[in-house]
Amino acid sequence: MKSNKTLFIGGALVALLLIMLQLIFIVREGDAVVVTTFGKPVRAITDAGLYGRMPWPIQRVYRFDQRIQSFEGPHEQLLTRDGKNVLVSVYAGWRILEPVSFLERVGSADQAERNLEGLLRNFTSATVGRYTFAHLVNVDPDAIRFDDMEREILEALQQEAEDRYGIGVTFIGIRRIGLPEAITERVFARMRAERSELAERYRSEGEGEALRIRSEADSEREQLLARAAADAKRIRAEGEAEAAASYRVFSEHPELAMFLRKLEVLEEIMTNQTTVVLSSDAEPFDLLKGPGKLSD
Repeated sequence: MKSNKTLFIGGALVALLLIMLQLIFIVREGDAVVVTTFGKPVRAITDAGLYGRMPWPIQRVYRFDQRIQSFEGPHEQLLTRDGKNVLVSVYAGWRILEPVSFLERVGSADQAERNLEGLLRNFTSATVGRYTFAHLVNVDPDAIRFDDMEREILEALQQEAEDRYGIGVTFIGIRRIGLPEAITERVFARMRAERSELAERYRSEGEGEALRIRSEADSEREQLLARAAADAKRIRAEGEAEAAASYRVFSEHPELAMFLRKLEVLEEIMTNQTTVVLSSDAEPFDLLKGPGKLSD
């Protein structure tokens, strides 16, 4: 009897638990729940907590992740305003804003991303078509207009996604920019031509600057040589004047000239501890005998 009673109580508890599971449900943080009655949405719940409901098949609970989700569109070929083909890939972040509209018009996250991908492709194509190729590919960072394009795509996509699917697009961004192989070589050829033109201009400016510097250097050299020649002439003239004065003195006193010359010869000979064995009568060693007589 006691065993049967225990089984009865256990079975009753299990049955009660199953009934409770049919009558209550839990909404977790970050979830959006839609409750339907006979397939018709009657309420949407986004606050976490414990809620009651009528059992299936009267009411049914649909759960969706309301946190921000992201996806990336395909790398597809688009046409710029000036008729150039470019490959663009765009990513986006989205979340559920209207759970009831989302359930009725979309139904799942996978379908939501497929729908958003179509909208994103259309708005990206339209936006890129309003800009030139130079706004996408340029050596000047100030000419790139990615921020403007992303803002325009986001504004258009936000309104359309919310109105159609109850989805809020939180951000979009241009992930990659590429060029079809057919025009890549033309772009590189144009860039090489621009670089060659720039190099030639710098080379011409350098040659002109070099010519100016050489001209200034030649002019300065000529001026220095002219001043040096003038100084040389002046010094030579002064030397010749002093030499002429000395010659005049020596011509008047030849003995003085001879005496000075002998001193110079002695100074040249008697260096580095030189030992000379000669007669004291030989010139210029005759000066060593004693002071000679100079004529007045």
